[in-house]
Amino acid sequence: MPPIPNRLKPFLWGGLAFFLILIMILGIPWMVLNLHPQQGSTEDGEEEMPMRRSLGPGEPMVTIHVSADEIVTLPMEEYLIGVIAGEISPRNDMEALKAMAVAARTFSWDRMERGIDLCATVHCQVWLSPEQRLERWGDQTAEYTARIASAVDATTGQLITYEGHVIQATYHGSCGGHTEEAKNVWGWDIPYLQSVACIEEPSTREQRFTYDELDSRLGTSLATMSPHNRTEAISVLATTNTGRAQSIRIGNEEIAGTNFRSILGLSSTNVELDWQDNELLIKTVGNGHAVGMCQTGAALMAQEGHSYQEILQHYYQNTTITKAY
Repeated sequence: MPPIPNRLKPFLWGGLAFFLILIMILGIPWMVLNLHPQQGSTEDGEEEMPMRRSLGPGEPMVTIHVSADEIVTLPMEEYLIGVIAGEISPRNDMEALKAMAVAARTFSWDRMERGIDLCATVHCQVWLSPEQRLERWGDQTAEYTARIASAVDATTGQLITYEGHVIQATYHGSCGGHTEEAKNVWGWDIPYLQSVACIEEPSTREQRFTYDELDSRLGTSLATMSPHNRTEAISVLATTNTGRAQSIRIGNEEIAGTNFRSILGLSSTNVELDWQDNELLIKTVGNGHAVGMCQTGAALMAQEGHSYQEILQHYYQNTTITKAY
């Protein structure tokens, strides 16, 4: 083979460099896709989800904004132990703990994929640190932690999906017999968050407010009104199919039942107003927004022998349990 003229050598080396760059651009993504297949099936018969990959393959790390001055980062499965400890009793049946683990994992995953920060309060999910768990449980900390860890391990990497996408796995403490449709709480329909019957028996809580307290919070003038005018000033205008207040009259204004609940710190929007001589007695049924899984109902279903899969698919209609890692 004759020698290559010096004037052609720069072109040769340039072409070789271009070829190597092309291999890197096209070849490495091909290897990644084949090393981490995006769909298939697992040995347990669970459908493996087509991942959006925004969190990357494998177990993600969770960043918890505990306070303005404290941020904690943990692997997802370790984080869930603190969430279950904060959200439900560790003495619940194991299937209820498993259902809580999958719901909490799904809730966290969805928020992280959408770039929403996680806190350690009811605004997100209650999370208890090891020190807080020790303070709450004392000598039973090791036993309770082991029970929760067992539920987390048994469901490692499992998420709830709807049509291939991770759902918004909202949950609440008590629904009072029926969960609520998402559209009646947040204003938009979510097909898997519909109203379903719950085996929980309704429980009522009473909260009392003086007229001065109501005037301060609601901007009314109840303290100077006649009894008849008071009942006109605050009244339920419309309810949902489950009996929860959808809209409330406050003076000449109309506000959403969810806003009324938030302003007064009520347990739920399932309200009954009882006007008395010097105060308003508000009776509420249930605790929380009532959308998604009812934690009390889930515990009762587990006691009746239902599996965690049955519990989740009851509260999150037409969904699939999917293994992400």
